[in-house]
Amino acid sequence: SLESYRDLVSKFKSLIDAGTLRVKVVDGLMIVELATDILFAPGKDSLSKEGRTAIKEVGLVLQGVEGRPVQVAGHTDNVPIKNARFPSNWHLGAGRAIAVTRVLVASGLDPERVSASSYADTRPTDTNRTKEGRARNRRIEIVLVPDLSLLPGFSELNDLAGSP
Repeated sequence: SLESYRDLVSKFKSLIDAGTLRVKVVDGLMIVELATDILFAPGKDSLSKEGRTAIKEVGLVLQGVEGRPVQVAGHTDNVPIKNARFPSNWHLGAGRAIAVTRVLVASGLDPERVSASSYADTRPTDTNRTKEGRARNRRIEIVLVPDLSLLPGFSELNDLAGSP
């Protein structure tokens, strides 16, 4: 709802003002987006000290968002990576998402509410033809998964799916 979006934005105000993150709505999903250049060194999945601090702050806010599952998604630019640790951008995105997930859980977020995923370079938000565009494509998105039980017609959907 608009009220929960405003509430989330106000709770993240200091991090938004610092340029650390932004809150957006895409395809009906509320997303907290952090640029990975703030969180990680190039080609790495260990969080910087500043990155750990920012993710801990995000975790504290998300603890107050009751009952909403959270998915942490790693996104990369389209510059190929291939080394022993990361044979592809899929692996790098996943490693970064897992690193963020671990800090969220360590900061008190219920591990049953959190999952990690990687989209690699398949969902760019900008062009990969410029340095600035690639930088915007390298990001972590923390998605607040909607509660389908609040949708109109949920009970019919449940019946169709054969759910108990």
